[in-house]
Formats: sequence, C-alpha cells, structure tokens
Amino acid sequence: MTMTRFRLIAAATVALATVTGCVDFEGPRLNENPNSPSNSNITASFTGMQAFQFANLNGDYTRLASIFTQQMAGTGRQWLTLDAPFINDEGQFGSWSTFYTNGGLIDVRAVQGFARASGDRKYLGIAQVWEALVMSYVADFWGNAPYREALKNRTPVLDPQAQIYADLQLVLDSAITNIAAGGTGPGAVDKVYGGNSAQWTRAAQSLKARLFLRVSAVDNTAYAKALAAAQLGILAPADNFTTYQSSTAGEENIWFQFRRGRGTDVGAGKYLVDLMRARNDTRISEYFSTAGGGGFRGALPGEEDETVSWLSAVRGAPEFRQPILTADETQLIIAEAQARAGNPSALASMNVVRARYNLAPKVALTGTPLLTAILEEKYVANFQNPEAWADYKRTCYPNIALANSATSIPMRFIYGSDERATNPNVPSANAAPRRNPVNPLVTTSADGTACRGQR
Repeated sequence: MTMTRFRLIAAATVALATVTGCVDFEGPRLNENPNSPSNSNITASFTGMQAFQFANLNGDYTRLASIFTQQMAGTGRQWLTLDAPFINDEGQFGSWSTFYTNGGLIDVRAVQGFARASGDRKYLGIAQVWEALVMSYVADFWGNAPYREALKNRTPVLDPQAQIYADLQLVLDSAITNIAAGGTGPGAVDKVYGGNSAQWTRAAQSLKARLFLRVSAVDNTAYAKALAAAQLGILAPADNFTTYQSSTAGEENIWFQFRRGRGTDVGAGKYLVDLMRARNDTRISEYFSTAGGGGFRGALPGEEDETVSWLSAVRGAPEFRQPILTADETQLIIAEAQARAGNPSALASMNVVRARYNLAPKVALTGTPLLTAILEEKYVANFQNPEAWADYKRTCYPNIALANSATSIPMRFIYGSDERATNPNVPSANAAPRRNPVNPLVTTSADGTACRGQR
C-alpha cells in the first residue's frame, strides 16, 4: 500500500467523517471503495481503517467535547450554540455509523479475519487494540450501544455501557496475549507504531487503565485495576499513540482542515487560556496562537469573538499528529488512583508530568487539594482529547461555569435520527437519557465545591 493510496483513502475518510462542508478533497479515485471484495486484503483493510479512524477520532465529536469542557469555544455561526445542555440530534455532526461502517468496526473485524486466516497473531492483536479504542469512543459518547450484535443483526440490541467496557477489557487482554505470541504484523503499514509489539502492548495497557476509570463511579475496585494497568502502560512520551498526519493534501491534521474550511468558527476557550496563564504554563504557546491585539485570549461559551486565539503553529500545523493515548494521561491515571487510595506516592507521580514541562513540583499536598491538583494537570494535558470531557462527567472537574443560556453541561450525545428510524431498539429523542449509566449525577466537584454544571 503506497502512501498515495493511503492519502486517497484518508481524503475520502475525512469527506465522510467531518461536517465542515467547506473542506476541499481532491484525488482521481475518491469514489472508489478501497474495502470492496475485489481489492480487499489485510493491507488495504488495515490502511483504510487507520485513515478513517485518524479522521474520525479527531472530528466533530472531539471538537464538541473540547467545547463542552471549555478548552475551546464556539465563536462563529452554528458553533456558537453548541454548549447547549443537550444535543438534540446528530444533525450535521454525522452519526455513530462512522465507528461501525467502512473504516470502523466492520473493517477492524475484516483485518482480524485476515490475520486469523494467516495465523498472524501479532497483526490480530494490534487490530484488537484498534477495536477496543474505536468501540470505547462509542460507549463514551452514547452509553448503551450496539456491540455484541453490531455486525450480526440489522437491528441490534443496545448493550449496557458497563458491559461494553467489560467486553473491551477482554478484547484488550486477548490483544496483549496475541501480540506477545508474535507474527509478522503490519510493519510499516502501521502508521502509529510501525508494528512495534512493545509499544502496542503499552498502548493496550493504557487503554485498559482509561476504561477502568470509566466505571469508577459504579465499581469500587476500578481505581486499583486502573493503577495496575497504567503501571504497564505508556510512560514515555516517545511511546505516545498519535494519529498519522502530513502536509500532503488529504493527510492533514483534521483541526487544520477545519480551520481551512470553517475559518474562525471555533477558537480558544477562556477557561483553559486563563488557567494556563495563571499557572505560568509554557505549553500555552504550544497550544494556542496569539489573539487579535496580541497575547493569549479565549472566548466564553457562546461569545461571538472571532479574534480570540486559535491553535498554535505547532498544534494547528497540517502535519501535527494528534495525541490519542499518552504518557501524560497514563502517569496522571497512576497519580489519581494512588490519591484515591491515600497512597502518598501520588504527589511524586503527578510531579513527573509537571517536570516534563518545567513546572515547579507541588509540595505538601494531600487529600482533596492533591486530587484537585492531579485533575487540573490532567485537564491541561488532555487538550483536544475527549478525556477531558470523560473526566468531567465522573468528577465535575473543572467546575466550569455555564453559558448564559445553558442549564447544564452536556453529558452525552443522544442517538441520531437515522439510528432511531431504522432500529426499534434505539430509544426516541424524548426517551433518551440525559446522562450515561456509568456517570451518575455528581453534585459535588472533586475540589469540594457544589457542581455547577451537572443536572
């Protein structure tokens, strides 16, 4: 699979998975399905799946999550209204089909089938990590969703959210075993790790740790399990799981493509910008550009101000590889799990991340102040990553203020109209829950204050 072929698949992917409408995609064969039976093989399926998911995992749902948590802000056109308490429909934002259809679970399973047929357990294990990652986003965003019957039934039942996470833990356990068993693997076709077994194993452990945190409100063993997995996960930035992007047309960073197509509709969020300035956090110049008039400035929710900061020349570059699973997140999972257990090592674990960015170590923190400091580090570290929203849903941290017209922070996406029309198992918009099962109402933020944004 040449890079040209990869690029064409990626361009087609973005055209399907984003909502910009103004983004240009060029290429002579974009109307071809690279996954059709006539040219389907493990390399084509794996390459196409990667391209689709690099776009999908950084598309509009991720952008919305960053707006909900006020890392970014809608500053123009329809994006001004997207901090509403309940997103009524998928509307222009696509649907969960991008996680299932071509480039989603169906192609991940196709890769697994090819790998099993050839006896390549390493390839199989890597594809299983991808399955767990893709389906975890579905459970994170929508809660109960099709999984066990997803590719077997035209009207699949919706599995309970907690069951999906439990099933994905088993998939990741199998992935780790299969990767260790060896095989040829994807090699250079793998645009994340180049087929490196050790790095894929660490990524699997970090994902396990993340998913254990998802159920921490309903499973009192979750933090201990998260700690054990995280200690085997990504602990060096060189092992970060990032998307593949380049400056070549069709391979650009999805946020870059959004800016090119939608201009100043989205900008920096005031909460994050002000927090980083107060912390003297040098990452602010890596995250954001200077605003009109100079300095770093973000918008309040619903504030129409197209002169605020955008992404920096680093983050906004076409070749910037977006972080999906990182050493910072994993290290801070360790710190949080230790803090929840009253382990004094939590402070040192948090300071590992601060040291990476030349921030002075925190000292003499225990209890609620320590937990708050850890969650603050995680909020800053998980910029442009839905993890910030996932953490908010279970901790109400940061305890962000609401937009003037909002009554709560959105806690999930509801099921799209296409799914509701074609699958009787999908509840109507009126019957859809306001929050997902593993996220019961949080009335007190992790910092001890009354939660302002959850209802």
